Amino acid sequence: MLFYIIRTEEGEFSLSPIVRTDKLLMRVEMLTPGLPFSFALSLIKVLESKQIKNGKKEILKYLRKYPGLQGMDWRWRNMQSEEVNTAPLKKAEVENRSFTSRIQGHQLSEADLQRLANEMELSLQEVVRLCHEAVLQGQAEWIPAVQKEGQGWRCMRCGETEIKEWPSIYGLAGTCPSCASLGALSSLQVVHRSMGKRLTCKADEMQLNRLPTFTPHWALSIAQERASQEVLAFVSNETSKNLLLWAACGAGKTEVCFPATAWALERGYKVLFAAPRQDVVLDVAPRLERDFPGLNVSVLTGVSIERFSSASLVLATTHQVLRFIKAFDLIFMDEVDAFPYYGNEALTWGLQHALKPEGKIVYLTATPSPENRARVQRKEMELVRLPARHHRKALPVPEWIMSTSQDHNVELYSHIKSLEEFGPVLIFVPKISWVNLYVKKLQVLFPGGSIEGSYSSDPGRREKIERLRMGRYSIFVSTSILERGVTVPNAQVIVLEADHAVFDERALVQMAGRVGRTRENPEGRALFLAKQKTPAVEKAIYWIQEQNNLALEQGLID
Repeated sequence: MLFYIIRTEEGEFSLSPIVRTDKLLMRVEMLTPGLPFSFALSLIKVLESKQIKNGKKEILKYLRKYPGLQGMDWRWRNMQSEEVNTAPLKKAEVENRSFTSRIQGHQLSEADLQRLANEMELSLQEVVRLCHEAVLQGQAEWIPAVQKEGQGWRCMRCGETEIKEWPSIYGLAGTCPSCASLGALSSLQVVHRSMGKRLTCKADEMQLNRLPTFTPHWALSIAQERASQEVLAFVSNETSKNLLLWAACGAGKTEVCFPATAWALERGYKVLFAAPRQDVVLDVAPRLERDFPGLNVSVLTGVSIERFSSASLVLATTHQVLRFIKAFDLIFMDEVDAFPYYGNEALTWGLQHALKPEGKIVYLTATPSPENRARVQRKEMELVRLPARHHRKALPVPEWIMSTSQDHNVELYSHIKSLEEFGPVLIFVPKISWVNLYVKKLQVLFPGGSIEGSYSSDPGRREKIERLRMGRYSIFVSTSILERGVTVPNAQVIVLEADHAVFDERALVQMAGRVGRTRENPEGRALFLAKQKTPAVEKAIYWIQEQNNLALEQGLID
């Protein structure tokens, strides 16, 4: 998108992607052709720094310094009102209110503007005009998509500073590699930012009154009710901005957050449920829609058709959260320690910038990271514990079994025979290359069994996991893709080479957490086969024992 440098007869300079019709009552000059926003802005800043009032000749002289721009027909044009198409836009004025609510709290790339135009059945020109009207009214701003900062660069969508530089006709330019999955951004492009607002003005009272009533279709356990009240107290009181909800695997931490969500929505707050993976988002969405019937819920993943909505409640992957800026009063960040969010500075930056300055974040996890545990210790983050599952039975504690075998065939056969009568056996392996290898081995050892396996890049992964949930397999070999978000009735777990470096204590806790998740089958076994009892193995066992001890002390398990 190109911007025009506009100059009024008073010598005032401004930038616009369209001719500013509000300036046509006075004499207006416009430099043509247009320029990238960042480059045009730099020209105006040069004039301001040198305190040059007229500046027309200086800008032309500056442009001619660039070899790639010398052959272009740079001219200042005197614009008269009859030269400008000021006719009403087809639908834009009618859609203006809808448009404003759609863009609030969003930062939109040029590609996003085209998608928004398609969604609203408007032309790109109409959308750009409406965006610029918001800028003129002080409700939004245009910024370079990738901005120069000192000697370096910063992507204004994800905060990345490791920018790829390249030569352009406008000088050195930069492209962000970190958020390219949302569409490439460069310093020659622009982002439109519109800050979010709360539904508190009189004009919004009718909308607040129409918010659907929270109608839970479940009864919280005693453990969930306690945790729920603590989360609600954090959200509703003037306390710290960050809370860690540390729950046992399968304890139902998501539903614990629903009463606080209802409290926030009733007050016109905007709420986000975020998660690193789209399968978690797609799993939570129907539960929220069930308990908030009639509420407009926006679900954003990499495959979502609709991108822009005025919904009060948004569910999104952490990559899609990068499209928001100061939009949410309350954020629930699920699986905060999981890939690809954990350790990703761009996604962390995006989550923080999606929060309003006075907003709050609740982080949900069964396996808190060392960093978040340290923040709790330093009193930078409040802590709520949910140590018991809804069925009031203790968490199955993993068993470490010394394994010295090279191929594991004999001992694996023995352990599977001891477990298979109780339910399907999930076998976790540390390497992708082992999945098909062990599937073939086990098909020989158990010729009558239904045996399959999967890994992250397996094209049949979703179908296989769905069949696993339905009880179609007796043995399933997997990498850590099954460690989270998957409930398999009656599951028994074996972790092969649990002392491998790829399995830290958090991964081991999650894998063991596949066992005993349902009321019908609250028990089971998780076996850690390893040559040595590594610190990760010891910590995983300790964490689960500690959850049980805490639950017992609080009278939450039988």
